[in-house]
Amino acid sequence: MLLLPLLTLLTLAACSATYPYVTTIGALKPGSTLSITLDSARVDAYQPIRGQRRNLFTVSATALPRTSPPPPRLFATPLGVNVRAATALASLLVRVPDGVNFVVESERGDVNVTDITGNVRVGARRGNVTIKVPGYAQATVGDGNLSVMMGAATWPGTLDFSTRRGDVELWIVARAAFGVHLHTDNGTLFTDFGLRGVSSGEAETIDGSVNGGSNQRIDVETAAGSIRLLRLQPQP
Repeated sequence: MLLLPLLTLLTLAACSATYPYVTTIGALKPGSTLSITLDSARVDAYQPIRGQRRNLFTVSATALPRTSPPPPRLFATPLGVNVRAATALASLLVRVPDGVNFVVESERGDVNVTDITGNVRVGARRGNVTIKVPGYAQATVGDGNLSVMMGAATWPGTLDFSTRRGDVELWIVARAAFGVHLHTDNGTLFTDFGLRGVSSGEAETIDGSVNGGSNQRIDVETAAGSIRLLRLQPQP
């Protein structure tokens, strides 16, 4: 799925927390997957910039002050490309090609994914996660808040969202039909989809169907935090 060549640009800015010290550019076909595996860094993912070829991906790494980390390494995978950063970075800026799915596995750091046209899956052990995409997403967070706004009305199977310690806010298009399970061990639940729940001590649960239900589902759970499942209305 990877279209070569890859171009890696090294600069002398490794001691700066302002400018990337390395930028890698490559190409991926629609339907492939760009995955990021990192130890510690803020991740910001967007579409290619205006004027850039829409099949190009860009990964720009910025170092922490007074550090000179090695560049992130790229590996071909059966589905596309995996980018691995084994040392702590200040940030990672990623441009995701049109129609390419995006996966992040992060030990520490906030993850923000905005307006990419592929689907998204994020796993973050510590950090806040924000996803706003026209497709669908899944996310698992350890310690941190999770906010997802997804434009897809259909998706395959069950989409899972969870936090260990943190709030979840999930926006789903109002016309979508799906089964839903919401549960918090210690927190509150709220939805404007007209569903009713039950409580037991500090725990609350909602199980139900939205717009008559279907074979697709959404499962949202948190051990300590509140959950909000909200209608995403079309813009006039």
